[in-house]
Parts: sequence; structure tokens; C-alpha cells
Amino acid sequence: MNDTKISDSLALLTSILLLVIILYVFSSAGFPYSGLMHSELIKIDQTQNIGQQMSRFLWDFRGQDLLIQSLLLFATAICCISLLKEERK
Repeated sequence: MNDTKISDSLALLTSILLLVIILYVFSSAGFPYSGLMHSELIKIDQTQNIGQQMSRFLWDFRGQDLLIQSLLLFATAICCISLLKEERK
């Protein structure tokens, strides 16, 4: 019983520590400012193919996409581990 409490508190402490480290890294290294207005991110011209413009937009912001995907995978892994953890009686 005491070992379970120690294990649970150690897991919680590790998760909080990792969260603090991730938040510190993200807050210290900001993303570069984009001079484009929201409505100008994808300029639509009726005579051009929108596929090329959409592809350019996705590749220009690929770094942010990968960062968000890695955070989601990390959170998913933590949730799966906590759901599949064996209970000791």
C-alpha cells in the first residue's frame, strides 16, 4: 500500500516536472512573428490554382504543425499509460 502511494506520487511528480520543462522551453523560444494579416495568409486569385497556395501555406508552417503533433502524442502516451496501469490490491 505504501509502495503504491510512493509510486503514484513519483509518477505525478515526474509528469509535473516534464510539463514545467516543456512549458519553459516553449516560452523561452518563441515563434517568429509573421507580418501577414489573417486574411492574407492564403491569397486567393480566381485565375490561379489554389492547390499550390495551400501547399505553400502548409509547408511554411510545418514547424508549428510538428510541435503540436508531438505534444498531442506525448499527452496521448501519458493518458494511455495511466489508463492501462495495473491496480495493486
